[in-house]
Amino acid sequence: MTRENTKGGVVVAMHLLAWALLGFVLVFYQPLSWSVSLPAVFWVKQFLNFGLLAALFYFNAHYLVPRYLLENRIFVFILWVVALVILMLVVSKLADQQLEIRRHMEHIMPRPRHRGGPKPRHLIDGILLMTTLLVIGVSTSMAVIQRWQADARLRDTVEKQNITSELALLKAQINPHFFFNTLNNIYALSYTNVEESREATLTLSRMMRYLLYETQQDVAPLSREFAFIDDYIELMKLRVQSSSNVQYTRDEPVPDYPIAPMLLLPFIENAFKHGINASQQSEIGINAGLSNGELKLHVENHIFPVQNVAGVESGGIGLANTRRRLDLLYPGKHRLEIQTDESANTYTVDLTINLA
Repeated sequence: MTRENTKGGVVVAMHLLAWALLGFVLVFYQPLSWSVSLPAVFWVKQFLNFGLLAALFYFNAHYLVPRYLLENRIFVFILWVVALVILMLVVSKLADQQLEIRRHMEHIMPRPRHRGGPKPRHLIDGILLMTTLLVIGVSTSMAVIQRWQADARLRDTVEKQNITSELALLKAQINPHFFFNTLNNIYALSYTNVEESREATLTLSRMMRYLLYETQQDVAPLSREFAFIDDYIELMKLRVQSSSNVQYTRDEPVPDYPIAPMLLLPFIENAFKHGINASQQSEIGINAGLSNGELKLHVENHIFPVQNVAGVESGGIGLANTRRRLDLLYPGKHRLEIQTDESANTYTVDLTINLA
């Protein structure tokens, strides 16, 4: 049995139990408390009223409320309610007359005599009127709440679909961004050192294997993500000048917490793009570690104007999209602090993600 079928069965059972309780109170409890033998027509009238109330409940919940109240046609809805209440009272009064309820009940509950003649009959059954209004009120409340819940579920479904589509798009944008940057790096290296360019090609092949297979899933093992970062940094070290100093440290071994793939690379890639200058001393510091289930990444680099030289591609698609991915994938579970120190001409990124 599916979850939907189970849920539907529970709802039907709840409705049956609620009507059984209401039916007992309305049909049986008070008459049985009189401790007298009641005629059959009395029970016919009771069940008739009960059936009309049940029909009124569902007609209001499934037709009037969705079609009029929830469509802001409140005046028409009120007219319908007034008409149904009047119809309920009229049908009940006609049933009294046709079944001759008063005549059959006189020997059980004789009418008291009043001075000045018999007491005039009530045109409106006050108890039935209050019961009818109560049933309509409960029916309206239930229908409105169900609509609110359905709308909330629909919004959640649409939001999840949008997030899934957006994450797929963001990841698709990040991967080509990295790929083209790295190809440019290897192209530049092939002019200066063929052997190192071959090693770089093998490293890129290993990295692309990770991109093709691991990043197709929603998460990847943290150890594989760190291995990918290791390869990337080693590849970038082959390109930087001797005047550049790249310091990279990370914890070892790494527990295999699941993490969204390609989430750390844009911050490191950004450091190499902006923190390397061929004619000036350049320093990049990268530290990654895990403590009590929290992944911490610290990246610090000098700031240089982006130069359109071999190995460096401007654009910044990866960093902007990574901010968005963090907001979507780890809401309330990450901290991203980015600071620019103008006096020291440094750019610092501190990222913390709770993976536990």
